[in-house]
Amino acid sequence: MKSIIYASLISFLLFACNSKKQENTTDTTIVTDTLAQVIDPSTETNGEILAFGFTNENGNKVIAFEEGMNSQSLTNVIDNHGNNYELVYENIQKGNENGVNLIPSNFNDCAGEVYKLKGNKKLNPDYSTVLVNAAFLETRKTLPIKSFNQPEQIDESNKLSIQNDKKRKIKQAWKIAEINNQQAFIVIFEPKKDSVLASLVIGGEKLIYRDYPAKYDEGSTWRVDDGGEFPNDAIKIIGAFLNANNELEIVIDWQGAEGANIEYARANSNVFETVKEGARYWGAL
Repeated sequence: MKSIIYASLISFLLFACNSKKQENTTDTTIVTDTLAQVIDPSTETNGEILAFGFTNENGNKVIAFEEGMNSQSLTNVIDNHGNNYELVYENIQKGNENGVNLIPSNFNDCAGEVYKLKGNKKLNPDYSTVLVNAAFLETRKTLPIKSFNQPEQIDESNKLSIQNDKKRKIKQAWKIAEINNQQAFIVIFEPKKDSVLASLVIGGEKLIYRDYPAKYDEGSTWRVDDGGEFPNDAIKIIGAFLNANNELEIVIDWQGAEGANIEYARANSNVFETVKEGARYWGAL
């Protein structure tokens, strides 16, 4: 995994904080809070680029924080409603030893590629951001996202469909957003001994799953200091696309006590598969 944190800080931070870990057992994956990092298991083709970032406090600038960002070719930023805004490249920001916490108030200390939004547009600084280049947009349709201030109760039809798919009883479930003509749900299933499962589910006639299995811990189950709970507002969908193969692609911003995990995922049949993932750290040093 790559990290934009300077080498002199890495050993200390990995000791003092939780680096990203996935502890695989037979049926669980525990995802803990992370340091700032991006991993991309795929090879970018056709010059397409999708990068993760965050804004300054004003919301009129955004930084792509991946290590080694030097493309200067990102042209657009997608907000959490699916709006598409044009960007103007400003500079490569080297950052400094204070740039560990990737948060708007620390924007000027962080390393990455800085862009300004055209036309005095502004983004909500509470969310991570999705930056893309022209080549990425040429092969994709950006989809509108409607998020709810308060998650809604799931309807009975979708609840029964999800239970039948997973062969597991639902404990709690909420509708958190609508993507184009599809719905997005957070579903918490009844535990099986110490095995717990939460899922992000998106779909209409067909349901697509991003599962989050874990081993129950009363202090930290899915994320550090989560108290063994999966809140209905933990996950935000901050980008959605339909690609040239008519496959749904989403970007997930999963915030925890010490940071946010960001994932770019693509639908393959009834599951979302990770294309790229990264993280923002904001825990105490």
